[in-house]
Amino acid sequence: MKVDEIKIRKACIEDAAEIANIHINSWREAYKGLLPQDFLDDRPLYFKNRYELWKKCTSRDEDIIYIAEHPEHGIIGFSNAGPGRDSDKSDYGEVYCIYLLQKFHKIGLGFKLLKACFDELLKRNYSQSYLWVLDKNPTIKFYEKTRAVEIDSPKEIEIADEKVIERCYGWKSLELKRQTGQLHP
Repeated sequence: MKVDEIKIRKACIEDAAEIANIHINSWREAYKGLLPQDFLDDRPLYFKNRYELWKKCTSRDEDIIYIAEHPEHGIIGFSNAGPGRDSDKSDYGEVYCIYLLQKFHKIGLGFKLLKACFDELLKRNYSQSYLWVLDKNPTIKFYEKTRAVEIDSPKEIEIADEKVIERCYGWKSLELKRQTGQLHP
């Protein structure tokens, strides 16, 4: 798979159904073993809910949404960012999510989706960003490669009637460059 074949572009409202599909399916892949399996198996039943959510998000200017679009498969991943939602991080941009179908991991698309969000956050005068990620989620390694560091105490949240831990990672610089296989601020 050549990453150059895959286009990164801003999402539009017409992309909402494909984004909803990626959201559902990547949840099932990414959270296997981290969340209850019956909860993950029920995710496709929430397509209408996810579709309505992404129609709303893609129609708002404050939401930053980029998609990774494969020439044959359509949308295979997306990223979403915007103003920080935590009261103590109102001067930060927040990466709300990056979802990418597992088949397309480890070819540089996560970095490109993150960079697209960071570039837009910079245009909106943010100089730093953060995100919340489930503890033990393997994507933490990806964030650490992009020079994210844990910046806040973990917090306990509830998903599917189970208590889980989220960790907060942040970037002091939104200027990312890809150099010789390593990611640098």
